[in-house]
Amino acid sequence: MTNMQSLLIPAVLAAVLLTSCNGWLDVESKSVVTEDDLIDNAELAEAQFLSNYMELRKSIHSIGDGQMTYRQHHLDAYTDDGINNTPWENGVAQNYSPGYVFGQIFSQSSGETSTPLWNYREINTINKYIETYRASDNEQVLNTLGEAYFIRAFLYFEMVKRYGGVPIRASSFDDNTSINDRATEEASWNFIRDNLDSAITFLPVTQRYVSEDKDRANKMTAYALKSRAMLYAGTIARYGTVSNNGLQGIRSDAASGYLKEAAEAAKAVIESGKYTLTDDFGALFDGSDEDNGEIIFRFKNNKESGTQVFIDYWCQSYRIKQAEYCAFICPTVDVVEQFETLEGTIEPLDYEASYSDVHDFFAGRDKRLEASVIVPGGEFLGQTFEIWRRTDLITNAGTTSYAYENTSDWTARATVPGYPQYTLSGTDGVFLNQSGAGTTNYGFFLKKTLYGVAQLEDYLAALNDQDAVIIRYGEVVLNFAEAAVELASLGDGSYLDHAQTAFDELRSRHGGLPAKTMTLDVVRHERRIDLMYEGFRYWDLKRWRIGTQIHQTTARALHPVLNIDERTEPASIYFTLETADAPDLATRQRWFEVRDYYCPIPVSQSPGIIQNEGWN
Repeated sequence: MTNMQSLLIPAVLAAVLLTSCNGWLDVESKSVVTEDDLIDNAELAEAQFLSNYMELRKSIHSIGDGQMTYRQHHLDAYTDDGINNTPWENGVAQNYSPGYVFGQIFSQSSGETSTPLWNYREINTINKYIETYRASDNEQVLNTLGEAYFIRAFLYFEMVKRYGGVPIRASSFDDNTSINDRATEEASWNFIRDNLDSAITFLPVTQRYVSEDKDRANKMTAYALKSRAMLYAGTIARYGTVSNNGLQGIRSDAASGYLKEAAEAAKAVIESGKYTLTDDFGALFDGSDEDNGEIIFRFKNNKESGTQVFIDYWCQSYRIKQAEYCAFICPTVDVVEQFETLEGTIEPLDYEASYSDVHDFFAGRDKRLEASVIVPGGEFLGQTFEIWRRTDLITNAGTTSYAYENTSDWTARATVPGYPQYTLSGTDGVFLNQSGAGTTNYGFFLKKTLYGVAQLEDYLAALNDQDAVIIRYGEVVLNFAEAAVELASLGDGSYLDHAQTAFDELRSRHGGLPAKTMTLDVVRHERRIDLMYEGFRYWDLKRWRIGTQIHQTTARALHPVLNIDERTEPASIYFTLETADAPDLATRQRWFEVRDYYCPIPVSQSPGIIQNEGWN
């Protein structure tokens, strides 16, 4: 990002940065130049503006800059795609509902990451920038103005998807001491749409410096975010209800309009031909192909600057990290069995089979499985993972079972009598780990988004410069597919054929799967698989209003069994599979309640504001 960094000219910044003193809005104002003779100064406009991308990443509850989590935990551990692998995080899930935990926005000022904040400090900065430069006739300045509209839309999107209706501000509000006048949820989504439309108007199709095109918004970036935002609004209108005087919910008869806008925005990205789906799905997320043609918008990370994907540190296994306090999320067997066979069917694992290599149980499935999950016998950073629950020593006299029961047993590393090459349980699990030791309680580890291209010694030295993918073309295709199916159910089937073509290409290229006719269930399932562990599932469960349904099943752990059969000569060594209900570590109170479809408003920062229902 050399060109982008070179534009942050210290001398120019020093000339234009002033400090406002407005209590909760006490920030450096980057937009105080109002003289008519400066509004066409492209270099000044960019110099004032570019730091706003760093502020944006602090507010996006996604992979960038470690803000995906509460206590460094993975957001998807609060859905049916993953599970807490540590006892203290289970306590968080019991004591705080996900609406509370993920209602927090870690806002702009450093050192405040433990306090839930509105995004209005940064919005005020953006508003002043727009006021300063919207009268410009300079095309380059107007391009940057488009970026400002994009960032403002994204900041509002992060709030509205949590809270419903929020206070809307489009101009400077330096004199405000609090914000307490919420707009309706519908008006808030319309404000996001209008800002993205303005961004689309002013942004170029490609950034002036091509090397910055994925790091800064362009016209297609804005279309892609619009497809996401309008899909959210359309489905909330379809499946939610209006309450709290319109502060929560959208009229059902507005659904088709939002969904059509989502479809049109996605179609614009697809028809542009600018982005392509990748055949190497894992390379999108492990740092090995960071200029991939599928990436639309990313946050660039640099090992020298210390800015990294911090979520990686807490989600690695002990085998990789070589320290405790890790593997804070693990997939379950229920998740793994959602990956289709290469014939396109959803099938359980084969619990009647036996294999000498435990990894063979996972062959013949959607390619995205191995890119997303470390399965027993799988590899990561040159390490092969040894995952089994127990060892059965079979003789003519009967079967003797050996296993670790806890991390103390594991620390001792006892081996099977007569077979020193085999530990009682796998060195990576499965046994009850109540100390955050970094082994699995459930039979699997997270893989997707973990940094996978360094040598192990480099990883241990924290030489991690993996970028964070925030918007990619695959999501746009899935947005298009969902909007098309929803619209068809409302009587408009005009998008189905186009969406089906893109949908089938995604299944083929990402998963190696055959075509499948789109239905709502099919599209939602594909979205779950393709976007798994990227921070979407929690919000999807909310906007579809099905979050409470995840309590209707009990999560299961996979228990591979290592068999040593001495009834043959030489002894036969093979694996079989069993399942068991997830251990007590994972038992949680009913934590996703109806009120969690909306997060609690941070009333302490806005006295007098109307709280969301159920949070008083």
